[in-house]
Amino acid sequence: MKNPLNDTDLLIKITKKYSTPVYVYFEDIIKRQIHKLQTAFQKLPYEIHYAMKANENPEILKIMHQNGLGVDAVSINEIKRALTVGFAKEKIIYTPSCPSENELKFAFDRQIHTHIGGTEYFDFVINNYPDTAIGLRINPGNHIGGNQKIATGHNNSKFGIPVNQLDIINKYIDKGLKIDSLHLHTGSDVKTWQDLARSIDVIFEFAKHFNQLKYIDLGSGFKVKYQAGDTEIALKAYADYIQSKIDALAYPIRIKFEPGKFLVSDAGVLLVKVNVVKQGFDKKFAGVNSGFHHFIRPMYYDTYHEIINLSNKESATEKYDVVGVLCEEDTFAHNRYLSPVKKGDILMIRNAGAYGYSMSSIYNLRDKPKEVLVSMSGIKLIEN
Repeated sequence: MKNPLNDTDLLIKITKKYSTPVYVYFEDIIKRQIHKLQTAFQKLPYEIHYAMKANENPEILKIMHQNGLGVDAVSINEIKRALTVGFAKEKIIYTPSCPSENELKFAFDRQIHTHIGGTEYFDFVINNYPDTAIGLRINPGNHIGGNQKIATGHNNSKFGIPVNQLDIINKYIDKGLKIDSLHLHTGSDVKTWQDLARSIDVIFEFAKHFNQLKYIDLGSGFKVKYQAGDTEIALKAYADYIQSKIDALAYPIRIKFEPGKFLVSDAGVLLVKVNVVKQGFDKKFAGVNSGFHHFIRPMYYDTYHEIINLSNKESATEKYDVVGVLCEEDTFAHNRYLSPVKKGDILMIRNAGAYGYSMSSIYNLRDKPKEVLVSMSGIKLIEN
């Protein structure tokens, strides 16, 4: 099957109809990624909950719902959107970071299963919802490589209850606190399953301190390919390792995963137009009609995103800094070889389906980009 990301005519056609900047998402690629996980984990007692913070567009959520996935929500408005799209409350898990008590009340009142990330919330739970079982988000103290802005399971992270607070947890269990699940998330874009396994070792050891849990949520962190030479995480080996931990536990357990980027990153591109090709002291700048207000990942996380000049099919022989329109440093790529660029050319930024539009803003009072979905039923503008 032809990769739609290689269909230059289609992509140019979309820019002519909907203008630029525009996010374009491909349903077939999302389904391919879902199938990849379902195949790898088919022998596990597992469930997949899409991390909707990666891309919360209702049409993307509908694809997840239609393919049997649940969702992981991190805010009240995400819960509301998931319910509006049609997810049953049982298919929604809520894993907030430092929420207010009113936010927790919203979830508890709607019977949305909630992962609590601090022992400081236990009094609130016992005093207000004594019969409600909660999950615990555990910090395993596992430091992984890469950008630490996406590492969430190390000793200095705000996320989760440190594993050394077991005594506090047990005191509240004696007071009547009900715990039915454990959750962890080591971080994002983890390069090897062995890095994830270190956290799994901790959480399964931690699980031995409980009589019986319904599930352990292992988050995600599955690496995606950004450039030539990158490899995705070895999902089958990872699944086998998880099964070995399940077999060693004294009671049966279900496993939940919360992939976000893995499902939608490669399924989305950002198409932008070149406003100007500008000569600097020592380099050329390709100035486009976008910036970090539309796609912040290269600036915030130092991520690499392939950029292709759709308007010129010549070899990539000229070097540019691809920059935006903001009155800030907003560089998409430094010293990047592209096919020769001229004013009016359309550039495609790859791996933009996750944490693109969802992290966009109207900084400098500039409009947000449009979003378009390409599916078997055609091409349509989708509202967020």
